[in-house]
Amino acid sequence: MHNSNVIYILGAGPAGLAAAYALTKQGQSVVVVERDSKVGGLAKTIEYKNFLLDFGPHRFFTKIESVLKLWDDVLGEDQVTVSRLTRIYYGGKYFSYPLKASETLLAIGAIKSFQIVISYLQVRLFPNRNPQNFAEWVTGKFGKQLFRIFFEVYTEKLWGIPCTEISADWAAQRIKGLSLMKAIRNAILGNDGKVKTLIDQFQFPRLGSGQLYDKISDYLVNKNQSVLLDTEVVKIHHENFQVNKITLRNRQTGEENIAECRGVISSIPISLLVQQLDTPAPQRTIDAAKSLKFRNTILVYLIVEGWNLFPDNWLYINDPTVHVGRVTNFANWSSEMLPNNHQTPLCCEYWCNFDDSMWKQEESELLELAEYELRKIGLLHNEKVSGGFIVRLPRTYPIYAGNYKVALTEIQSYLQKFQNLQLVGRYGAFKYNNQDHSLLMGILAAENVLKPGKHDLWSVNSDSEYQEEAHANAQSTTAKSTKVSRRYKAVHLLKQFTGYIFAGGTATIVDVVIFSLLVRSGLWFVSALCISYFLGLSVNFLLSRRFVFGIYWKNWLVQYTVFATVALNSLLANLGLLQLLINDIHWDATSSRLVSAGCVAILSFTGHKLYSFGSHNQNKAEQKI
Repeated sequence: MHNSNVIYILGAGPAGLAAAYALTKQGQSVVVVERDSKVGGLAKTIEYKNFLLDFGPHRFFTKIESVLKLWDDVLGEDQVTVSRLTRIYYGGKYFSYPLKASETLLAIGAIKSFQIVISYLQVRLFPNRNPQNFAEWVTGKFGKQLFRIFFEVYTEKLWGIPCTEISADWAAQRIKGLSLMKAIRNAILGNDGKVKTLIDQFQFPRLGSGQLYDKISDYLVNKNQSVLLDTEVVKIHHENFQVNKITLRNRQTGEENIAECRGVISSIPISLLVQQLDTPAPQRTIDAAKSLKFRNTILVYLIVEGWNLFPDNWLYINDPTVHVGRVTNFANWSSEMLPNNHQTPLCCEYWCNFDDSMWKQEESELLELAEYELRKIGLLHNEKVSGGFIVRLPRTYPIYAGNYKVALTEIQSYLQKFQNLQLVGRYGAFKYNNQDHSLLMGILAAENVLKPGKHDLWSVNSDSEYQEEAHANAQSTTAKSTKVSRRYKAVHLLKQFTGYIFAGGTATIVDVVIFSLLVRSGLWFVSALCISYFLGLSVNFLLSRRFVFGIYWKNWLVQYTVFATVALNSLLANLGLLQLLINDIHWDATSSRLVSAGCVAILSFTGHKLYSFGSHNQNKAEQKI
């Protein structure tokens, strides 16, 4: 305990244990300190009457190679493939996620579906470039109707405050990768094999999510590392921003002990950590830490006498008439978590604050509430509930509201002065991480011990897009990275060109229809071309800027002028080709116009990408204008 060469890891959740595992692999001495009597943090697995139960759903998925490797190295053959089904309960109906267009249309009805499409098109054509809160962010991405149906009620249950008071940052982290158009396209056209695998299956530890962390703990002990359970942090001592000692208390005996250390990796709540520093932090930093708020979770477990209650792994309950927010059915995970096939364990999640009456409610009352609400929404019918219990989890969700950004900036600016103190995990870094990102933070923190300053842990967050088809044995070389980068650029370019063709095609339809009407009215075809071309050009500019390139100059008129200048080459080419086709080959005007438009598509796309939508040309163009 008095070895000054030891790294102390505070908290035995995903982030802390990943750091301990990585450091042990590198031959470093660590001591893991855990306040609870069992490792795993929010991802632990508990036992009740021979049932193995998790703290809600913890699906294992990631694209992060180092995390995949850790899972495979630790779990080995202790993994099962689980069929995935997740749905949203709304308005007395269940909606599959990802969205199935035909199912949604039938369930919601034609009028509501039409309203969804109209509200979506409205926000896509007139986007909010600077959303100030969660409501504005989601509305700007999906439209007001879809926000109200699938986001508003559930989100306000989770956080206990209106969506207009929740920071847009939370939405950007948690639902950045979702796309309504992608979901509709997949629902109508179907998915290829890779995406289907992503949706329909995931890997999972054979004995529950906590098995991963139990096995890491066993590995540490076998490597003569210390894992101190039922132990809490009292003080973190430092001199000149160098942590050198730590005071711990055994929660069973009350005995305190001061140990020397080489550094600390902390996943305990950041609001508590700041207050445990000795020498104390400045008062403004302590006040900032105290201002950070977390949302609590109450888990209500019910043992139901019945089987095949519903097929989902978990359900989101987007219904304002009940308090329950999410329901997990553990019968649809690993069969080895269950002692029999005639009872079903369910977990109902409720969210509240410390001062809410629900947080202090009796266990019997919460069990009755959960059973009543499950029967009310039709998840239970005549099945008997034969047992149950509750778990109260404090500080499970960092609340992104109020002045949290200012507070975090103050805390970060102070803690960054420390040379050997790192903060990781959902609690430690006040980041709404998924499991894989907490594991990644632990791995990177371990690398920072060996090579100080290698990684900026504050930049690790939940905004990465997921690719569940990633493999742990994928090579990670510069050559491969270059190859992938080139492939990505090629695919991206192809997507942009395809999008431009669609945008140009829509503009061409506008152009051709107007052109034909004007020619039939007796207008000279050259004059008709100029008028129709201008209108088609405007449509093309709006669609290309909004949906294809996404480059917005500060002065839209300057950008439009550049766009029109580039398009002038296309106009001249069209005029020359039209003269040839109409006067010399004697084609009709409409057919000639279509052919001329197709011939200049590639030239037009290249010019617009380089100039009209080249962000590096923006300042130069505006200066010239």
